[in-house]
Amino acid sequence: MKPIFLTSIALAVGAFLPCSSHAGEKALIDTTRSPAARMYMVDLGDVKWTGGFWGERFDVCRTTMVPHLWEIFQDEKASHAWANFRIAAGLEQGKFAGPPFNDGDFLKWLEALAQVYAVTRDPELDEQMDRIVAVIVKAQREDGYLHTKTIIPQRQGNGQVKEFADREHFETYNMGHLMTAACIHYRATGKTTLLDAARKAADYIDGLCRTVPGDLARNAICPSHYMGVVELYRTTREPRYLELAKQLIEIRSLVPPKEGSDHNQDRVPFRQMTEAVGHAVRANYLYAGAADVYAEDGDKTLLKTIETISDDVAGEKLYITGMTGALYDGASPDGSKDFTSIKTVHQAYGRDYQLPNLTAYNETCATIGYAMWLWRMLELTGDARYADLFEQSLYNGVLPGISLDGRDYFYVNPLRKLADFKWPMRWSRTRQPNIPSSFCCPPNVVRTIAEAQNYAYTLSKDTLWVHLYGASALNTAWIDGGRVRLSQETDYPWKGAVKLTVAEAPERAIAIRLRIPSWVGEGTTVRVNGQRADGDPKSGSYFELRRTWKSGDVIELNLPFAPSVWEANPLVEETLNQVAVKYGPLVYCVEANDLPDGVRLQDVALTTDSASKPAKLVPETIANARVFSVVLPATALRRPHWESGQLYRPLNAGSPQRFDLKLVPYYAWGNRGDTDMTVWIPLR
Repeated sequence: MKPIFLTSIALAVGAFLPCSSHAGEKALIDTTRSPAARMYMVDLGDVKWTGGFWGERFDVCRTTMVPHLWEIFQDEKASHAWANFRIAAGLEQGKFAGPPFNDGDFLKWLEALAQVYAVTRDPELDEQMDRIVAVIVKAQREDGYLHTKTIIPQRQGNGQVKEFADREHFETYNMGHLMTAACIHYRATGKTTLLDAARKAADYIDGLCRTVPGDLARNAICPSHYMGVVELYRTTREPRYLELAKQLIEIRSLVPPKEGSDHNQDRVPFRQMTEAVGHAVRANYLYAGAADVYAEDGDKTLLKTIETISDDVAGEKLYITGMTGALYDGASPDGSKDFTSIKTVHQAYGRDYQLPNLTAYNETCATIGYAMWLWRMLELTGDARYADLFEQSLYNGVLPGISLDGRDYFYVNPLRKLADFKWPMRWSRTRQPNIPSSFCCPPNVVRTIAEAQNYAYTLSKDTLWVHLYGASALNTAWIDGGRVRLSQETDYPWKGAVKLTVAEAPERAIAIRLRIPSWVGEGTTVRVNGQRADGDPKSGSYFELRRTWKSGDVIELNLPFAPSVWEANPLVEETLNQVAVKYGPLVYCVEANDLPDGVRLQDVALTTDSASKPAKLVPETIANARVFSVVLPATALRRPHWESGQLYRPLNAGSPQRFDLKLVPYYAWGNRGDTDMTVWIPLR
């Protein structure tokens, strides 16, 4: 594919930027003017964590996660990503090294840096971004193409290196993350240098879409550029970018049948899809991008497709931790009568109910992609089930991807780990200080934690939505200028008491909608200024309080917290006769660290009480705990030991022995050394 020069349409970005900024137009995802969106996010700096669970996580992100990644990126032995940009910019000598997608991964980290700056306004971060952006802009080709794996040899005189020579080189993925990072950088700083580069990249892709759409469709690997192009449209209001975003979906049908596959979600045209298939990261990015397009053009055929696929995931392909992408390797469409259509897949959605635990892939990036998709579905519909799924994935799917100290990572996330399981797996199931062959997950999880506060509240006409509970301060305004300030005090996710204190509100009736999570049982109460609110708060919905609010008004929400025990559909074969334990929104697990000497994890079962439920399970608070403050003690049984090589044995081969056990939050597992762990536990 030949490069296309678009200097005639590469106009100055300033000509298209809004002349003024309303609240929401400096948000993480700007849907203030999206016709099909039901709500919009507040600006990047309008929410600040003030302590508690998320305040601690943000502090670790700010002080350790973000700086530590910069150390890795600058160390050429650990990562060549930053060196690749400098070499492409002509500032260093050398050759390209590392995975082809590391350009995009570096830009994810830059997005995290911009978000931290939006909250802290630290001038040193602003100066650091200026220096980095200057190098990226210099590395970019004049026609807008940015992919250092190609640019470096080209600038060194190698005419044999061509664009899009290999569909697995992730060119559009890299340029998509450039667009997203540029929008966040612009909204945080007001500077257009990186945004100009993003426009050039979008113009380059636009040219390909117009002239060689089939080639572009075949190279839509991990299509971050779908979301990137839409966000660039929202930032610049350039209509060509919206048209490009729509066409990026349409041209997928141009992939020849023999070349398309479930692995890349191009075996059939997009609107014919009814289930999630193939590479989970690529799939979730695609579905999130389609949701963005629908928000802008209101094409209900797109909405029908992503709603159908979303129901398929939530009902048949989702781990209890909110993770997706069960398989290391498989085949799809598995079991098809037309066996010639079956092709290999990896990092993939599998069959319905195919949710292995020991061999679960669950790439951290796949869960982040799923969360991005869920959030967009929530913005479109206002349906609380998407908020519930988003919270489930955020706590139990995203957070496990990084250690409590912010320096070690999981690439894959099994729900069970046993040292006796000797089968060689491609990726470590022990936290790693670096993942040089695929460093996509570390910056992705860091940017998600850096941006988590943006998901706590949204606005719609005369309504403030409260989606996430965490100690925080909100200071924002509606599009019409009406301002709202409030504080939230809570120990969530450890306790269900939430106190919202209004400091400022418009002089008209405003609704505040509180999310009542679906896992909550009976007993939720809402009080305003000490008086019980009218209405019945129902789990899995939003409870609306509408009035003219005054400074000093207090809302008290009490969500009943208790351990809950879950079982899976019997079609999930690996969890038959097993249970998982949750407390509030958190999934818990057992680590071998907490077992008595001589007891192995695979020999552990939970005992039951007279109601056939696990015995004990009374929350226990740990004093002065830094990150997790509630453990769940339980009464367990040590079953007879299985000998190596013993595949079967008679039932009740020996007497089980009782002992006390405790469960800890799954997101925190693997922080006490290399240990066995399980989420699902046999019940006896």
